[in-house]
Amino acid sequence: MNTTYSTSCLVLTAALFAVSATAAEYAGLAGRIGAGANAKRVKELRITESGVYENILVDGEWGQHDLVRILADDVVLRNCTIRYGQRDGIEVYARNVRIENCHIHHLLNQTFKEQKDSHGITGRPLNLVVRNTEISHVSGDAIQFDPSRKSEPYPWDKVLVENCFLWTGPLDADYAGFRKGERPGENAFDSKVDPKAPRATITIRNTLMKGWGHGQIGNGAALNLKEQIHAIVENDVFVENDIAFRCRGTLGSAWVTARNNTVYQTSRVFRLEHNVKNVKISGLALGEGIGQVFDNAPGPGEGFEDKGRRTAPPLAAWPYTGLPVGDVRAALSARRVVVHGHRGARAMLPENIIEGFRYAIEAGVAFHRPHDPARNSCVRFTFLDGLRRAKSGEDQLTQ
Repeated sequence: MNTTYSTSCLVLTAALFAVSATAAEYAGLAGRIGAGANAKRVKELRITESGVYENILVDGEWGQHDLVRILADDVVLRNCTIRYGQRDGIEVYARNVRIENCHIHHLLNQTFKEQKDSHGITGRPLNLVVRNTEISHVSGDAIQFDPSRKSEPYPWDKVLVENCFLWTGPLDADYAGFRKGERPGENAFDSKVDPKAPRATITIRNTLMKGWGHGQIGNGAALNLKEQIHAIVENDVFVENDIAFRCRGTLGSAWVTARNNTVYQTSRVFRLEHNVKNVKISGLALGEGIGQVFDNAPGPGEGFEDKGRRTAPPLAAWPYTGLPVGDVRAALSARRVVVHGHRGARAMLPENIIEGFRYAIEAGVAFHRPHDPARNSCVRFTFLDGLRRAKSGEDQLTQ
């Protein structure tokens, strides 16, 4: 494309950007998971030395013990299946741990009516990555840190969850004390923090969360974000949840940054409790079956933002292990974008060329002001992501 122009006004349509859109980005599993046919089979696994542990089937045979305990730093656990227990699937009390390509399922404690927690992954990790892993049908949370709210020898922090599938649904048969058709589980992720510890950080991205909040507890959610954490939730897809984001302001207040997430078939997208602080929402895509966007209880506190709302693409039919993240440029559909530019040498400046405007529209506009006829000029704009700022260009971008 020729990146200069000489007209004083251009009308760009959404079709211009659809041509240059990249391949769809997916939330959910990115590859094969679980142990292979030749896997070593054990009833429990205790890891007390650094190293790589792979291709292991841990079948708890419904015993009342934690199936995997990681107690050594610098461990990789991959290509494993962890199943059929009445306690936790994986407990991590270590630093620099990576869990990848694992399948964790059917951890059910007691009965549906008298449920006790069995979590998929829990503990007190520092520098943990959970990648390309499926967790389902647990009687507690798919992931929870830290159930004991302690800081010794260190508090949990620096967790990354990416390309995972965290879900629940009606059981297809009787398992342990649970009956067919019952839906176990509390939340896909739940946070608990020592109130004396620094703010813990977790990033959840490109992850599919489905089916939470219709079973064992009131106000069950995909994400139960509470106490002193900063959660960055980006490029995720939420389907068939009672609440997608439950953001709570008690005990130091969770901070939540939610970017480019896509939501379907959800009763309440955000439940904002106790004046929760610093909830910053951008690029939220809403699809079919949405009840309330905000359930205010009583609502957000200082630092709240909500910008760049968009429409999600159609939802695929179940079953699936991954779904496309809504295209951030879909919000331009059915809209015309008017760009006022310049002629001659000024048209060659980076902030005045077609590609500059394309980048600004795709990224969003941090602020814009009306055209000032008296000055016969346009106004400065900045890019939302802060990668580039026009220093003195007299340009106007309106949507």
